[in-house]
Amino acid sequence: MSDVNVILAESPGTGAVRLCGCNCVLLSIGPIVINMVPEMFAQTAQMVKQAMECLTLIAAAGEMEQAQKPN
Repeated sequence: MSDVNVILAESPGTGAVRLCGCNCVLLSIGPIVINMVPEMFAQTAQMVKQAMECLTLIAAAGEMEQAQKPN
């Protein structure tokens, strides 16, 4: 097993993405750590990107504010 431990991305207070020696990507968000093969991480990243694009459209349309207003 390799001693590879590379921080690919980090956001203080949020989490980090690391590449470890077992050829896995570790996604840490708060106390939660998800261990994925690189291919699954790439698919997950695409899914989150798509969700962010949808969230941006919803926010731009003002639908988030409407959903938060009490009836």
